Amino acid sequence: MRDNAMAVTFFEKRSSSDTAVINRSVDLYKKDGSWCFVLRTSSPVEFQEGRNILKKAGFFYDNAKDSANTPSLLFQKRDITVMANAGIKDESNEYSFELKKKELPDPGAIRSGEDLFKFDSHEHLVSFFGAANVKEDIYHFSDTELKKCSVLYGNSNQQVVFIWDDERNLYKISFLIIGGVLPTASAAQYTGSISQNTWKLKNGLCAGMRIKDLLKLNGNDFEFYGRNSEFAFMVEPVNTRNIDFKRIGIRLDCFDCNDEMLLNREKVSAAEVVERGLAIHVSSIMIAP
Repeated sequence: MRDNAMAVTFFEKRSSSDTAVINRSVDLYKKDGSWCFVLRTSSPVEFQEGRNILKKAGFFYDNAKDSANTPSLLFQKRDITVMANAGIKDESNEYSFELKKKELPDPGAIRSGEDLFKFDSHEHLVSFFGAANVKEDIYHFSDTELKKCSVLYGNSNQQVVFIWDDERNLYKISFLIIGGVLPTASAAQYTGSISQNTWKLKNGLCAGMRIKDLLKLNGNDFEFYGRNSEFAFMVEPVNTRNIDFKRIGIRLDCFDCNDEMLLNREKVSAAEVVERGLAIHVSSIMIAP
């Protein structure tokens, strides 16, 4: 047993006439829905040759990190990842290639925004949705804060932005952003119009929802930051009833509200906005795993 999964290890059989002492083994196990194969060798030459083979096979990897002195390097291609790692075991050098083949979900199971957390890398998204529908991009949090991201169905009513923990490898989701017009580099060049986003969360929350319906969905009043705040029109990250605004970040927008003095406050009550009849709606949704 290894990490609560059944594992099988195969060791290379050598004859007594073998003069070169290169230890090799293969581990096979399944974990978290992925088949895992680990090739281990004591040969640094085989380790370098293996990395070169992966590069020639078109695997995506971090070019800036690649060097002979890099102990670990991640390779990705569609639903397969390979971690090439150099280390020491029992006071001897050991080199390994850990290959994982992730099972693709049933297309019928991808219905809500939360279902997109089944995809843990840019390449995994490409393997399911196709290269034409998943593009690398840059997300502008501000004029100075930029982050590499992946965009699913860019500039459409199904657009979703994936922000990664490991932005060099576009790997492991940090959070998702669902919305129509989002501050990506590609969106800055887009001149067309985008209709209301069709993705919904399991609780029914969606971009374009009126604040009146958001208030009803939460079941209690909540506050958002006024327009003069650094976090203007962001819902305060506080759990007030049904919606966990700590995990689900919401940015609001307003039609024809330039002269509304209520929005100059530091924080604004959603219930009061509804009483005033202001045309405020959900602009984008940010979800953490």
